[in-house]
Amino acid sequence: MPILDLPVRYFQDSTPDGVPCREEHFIRREVGMALPLEQTALVLVDLWDNHFIESWLERAARVTRDGVVPVIEAARRAGLAVVHAPSPPLAAEYPQLERYAPDPPQPEPEWPPPEFRSRTGAYQVFRGPRAQPPGIPEIPRLGVSPLVEVREEEFVVATGAQLHQLAQDRGILHLVYAGFATNWCILNRDYGMRAMARRGYNMILLRDATAGVEFPDTVQTNFATELAIREVEQQLGFSASNADFFAACDGVLKA
Repeated sequence: MPILDLPVRYFQDSTPDGVPCREEHFIRREVGMALPLEQTALVLVDLWDNHFIESWLERAARVTRDGVVPVIEAARRAGLAVVHAPSPPLAAEYPQLERYAPDPPQPEPEWPPPEFRSRTGAYQVFRGPRAQPPGIPEIPRLGVSPLVEVREEEFVVATGAQLHQLAQDRGILHLVYAGFATNWCILNRDYGMRAMARRGYNMILLRDATAGVEFPDTVQTNFATELAIREVEQQLGFSASNADFFAACDGVLKA
């Protein structure tokens, strides 16, 4: 079976023997992983062509062009399974979605009450931050980035349950993530890294093929993105560079 030999990085909140276990002594470490190609998939999260945050959309467009598209091309050359997870409304536009039928509707929970969960009526005062004034604008017509082709033989999923079913059917154990936004959807979608880590998969984020949504005091340094990457490396799995991913894919072709 072809192998992806991929160096990955992690951040361990501990220290070697003889070094005081203090936060200032924590460091990133690296380990080599031999990932069987047939047991590995590239998961592409929310590669959109539009957003209400103009500055983020500009940054995401650059990362898509320079970071994500080369990753997709390398994965295809190596024969890696490519899974598009573009959000449920967009996934519904692709016939590939029917390979793994959308989840049936789930019964509404009995608690909290529906009015509280929807923050309607007497509960409007408790609306979440995005529903507080001034609110956020609707995103105009949304599509997958024109730089990204969803090929007929590739996979499209709308939910974590579908991604799990696909992985089970194909014997996939290792999920390599690229896409957006690092600190929003990459982490928090039900097909994102937190949810799939809870299901037991080996998680790897390509840190050169993602970008987070920043704050006014982090936008110049991309520090919110960095913190999201650190959470992956410390809590959920590992990260890898594009350069190492390309080398691993090239190694498959040369084997």
